[in-house]
Amino acid sequence: MKKITEIGKFTLSLLVLSGIFLGIFYLVARLQNQPFRSEPTSHQVNKQKNKQNQKLDHLNLVGLGDSLTHGVGDTTERGGYVYLIKQKLQKNDAKKVNTANFGKTGDTTTEIKQRLDSQPEIKKQLKKADIITITAGGNDLMHVLQNNFQTLSSNNFNQSMQVAKDQYKVNMTALLKDVRAVNSRAPIFLFSVYDPFYVYFPNMTALQEYTDQWNKAAHNQVQQLNSTYFVDVDHQISEGQYYGKSKKELKKEANLDLSNTNNKKLEKLLSDNKEKNNFLSSDDHFHPNDRGYQLMTQKLYEIMVKHKDTWFKEVQNGE
Repeated sequence: MKKITEIGKFTLSLLVLSGIFLGIFYLVARLQNQPFRSEPTSHQVNKQKNKQNQKLDHLNLVGLGDSLTHGVGDTTERGGYVYLIKQKLQKNDAKKVNTANFGKTGDTTTEIKQRLDSQPEIKKQLKKADIITITAGGNDLMHVLQNNFQTLSSNNFNQSMQVAKDQYKVNMTALLKDVRAVNSRAPIFLFSVYDPFYVYFPNMTALQEYTDQWNKAAHNQVQQLNSTYFVDVDHQISEGQYYGKSKKELKKEANLDLSNTNNKKLEKLLSDNKEKNNFLSSDDHFHPNDRGYQLMTQKLYEIMVKHKDTWFKEVQNGE
C-alpha cells in the first residue's frame, strides 16, 4: 500500500512537471511567432527622422487686416508678425514662404471687408494662400471707446456699447465669410484684440470686461466656420510684464479715479516717452513693439502647429 502511494506521488509529480514544461514550450513558441518589437531598425529611425525634418517646397501666407498686420510699431519696419512668422515657417516647415501683407492702418472690420471685395489683387493672393492671418476689430473697439469714454471711466456700460458689440459680430461674420468664399481650403487664423490702457488704468474694469466680451464675440464667430482658429493674445499683451503676477502694486500706483482726470492731464499721461507696458510701442502706447510682435508670432505659431494638418500638405512635394 505504501509503494502504491509513493508511485502515485511520483506520477503526480511527473504530471505537474510535464505541465510546467509544456507551458514554457507554448509560451516560447508564441513569442517566436510574434513580430520582433524590441528596437526599431536604423532604417526605420532614419525614415521617421526624415519625416519629422521634412519641409514643404513652399507656402503662401496672406495677412489681411489693420495696422497690426501692417506692422505699425515694428522698429525694423519689415512687417511685424507677418515677417516674423515667415522666418519661423522657413526655419521649421518650408524651404520658401511667400507672404502678401494687406494690412492697412486705421481700418475697421467693415473697411477691411470693403477692400477685399473691391481689390482684385487681394482676391488673387487669397486664392493662392495656404495660410491666412487676420487682425481686425481693434479700430472698431477704439471708436466705441472714444464715444463712451466717460461711461467707461465710471465702470458702467450703456446700451450703445451693447449695440456696437452686436454689430461687430455681424461685421466680423461677414468678413470671415467673404474670405472663406474666396479660399475654401486654407486655414484662417484670427487674432484677438487687446486693451492697450490696462497697465495705465487697471482699475477701469469696464474696459477690460468689454474687451473680453469683444473677443468672446469674435471667438464664437470663428467656431462657426471650418478651419478657422482664434489666436488669443489679449491678456498677455494687455497686462504686459504684469501678466501672471500680482497686480497690487500696479493698481496702487495707477489712477484710481479716471472720471476726475481732465483731458490735458490724460494727454500728458499718455504722451510719456517711457511706455509702462513692455509689449507696447512708446511712440503711441497703443501698437505692439518688437517684443509684442514676437509674442503675437509665438502665439500664432503655437495654434498653427496645433492644426498643422490643415496647411502642411505633403502633396506639395509631389508625394
